Amino acid sequence: MRTNQRHFGHCNPVCPVCSGQSVSVIRNVFDDRYGCPDSFSLVRCTKCGHWMTSPALAESELGKLYSTYYPRKLVDTQDLLRIAQSVAGWLPALKRWWEGTDNQGQYRAKAGQTILDIGCGSGLSLLEAIAMGATAYGIETDPNVRTIAEELDLNIHIGSLHDVPFPDVFFDLIVLNQVIEHIPEPGKALDALRKRLRPDGRIVLAFPNRGSFWQRLSGERWINWHIPYHLHHFDAVGFKAFAHRHGYRVLTQSTITPNLWTALQLRALFETPHRGIPAPQWQVKSASNMNNRVSQSSTTHTPSLSLRRVLRYTTRLVVLSGLAILNRAIDALRQGDSLLVELAVET
Repeated sequence: MRTNQRHFGHCNPVCPVCSGQSVSVIRNVFDDRYGCPDSFSLVRCTKCGHWMTSPALAESELGKLYSTYYPRKLVDTQDLLRIAQSVAGWLPALKRWWEGTDNQGQYRAKAGQTILDIGCGSGLSLLEAIAMGATAYGIETDPNVRTIAEELDLNIHIGSLHDVPFPDVFFDLIVLNQVIEHIPEPGKALDALRKRLRPDGRIVLAFPNRGSFWQRLSGERWINWHIPYHLHHFDAVGFKAFAHRHGYRVLTQSTITPNLWTALQLRALFETPHRGIPAPQWQVKSASNMNNRVSQSSTTHTPSLSLRRVLRYTTRLVVLSGLAILNRAIDALRQGDSLLVELAVET
């Protein structure tokens, strides 16, 4: 294990909900996914109760953090194209609802609209929006995405929203999928986005729900603390106050829990993370390695192995179906793991 040397962050964060600068420490935490060796703390604003990660990260530090530890170097662009081609229609929409993967703003895009995805990651959301008839632009801090954008001819600015990319374009829909919690000063982001919206434009945000059933069950092992990448930990009440403070009204608010999140959560409860060491369940395998495993299994194929495989997949299907039923019930009670919020500018 590497000796702790804090390379990121500089001071306690300022609360985006109430601008409070006094915090109390809840507990010390570290990166339990990708192996960043530095130590951080979960802190609570003593004025309004909002939770944050401390020390605060500066905007300029995000590129270094993500390019070093986030696993986007092995993204298969052909997989992205294949997934995006199957986005339209009622059957894919029903599948997304059942799997809990409709917690993303681009699915609210309409044909003819122009959308902007802040923190567009691999660019899949842009490809899906294009497949739905929209014109799509993206912003991403991770420099690993530049190669993907060039290969797929996507309009992705590598950098920050505050660089004011695409200055002559205004948007019907601005999407932040699991992003607002990553931004050091999210209030400044909402202020800047207001200037990029068309008169009837909307902002749709998805982010982890600190008030969820799975957070209460998992406690400090909740996978969506996601230290240090998640800097702010909103619940529904706190986020509504935060949005109102920056001149927005909440049009709709719901919770959606991806079944995959729950499967990973349950697995995480039985594993012990170590600071500075990447957790196996979060590692992305390259396409070549996956192909090697497929070819090796095909050369050792036997009837008994086929039966085991069928039983394994049947068991997996039963478990995932049970998780889907449970998560859809939890979401109906608004206790799900991911909040989906639609905002409009106050008039």
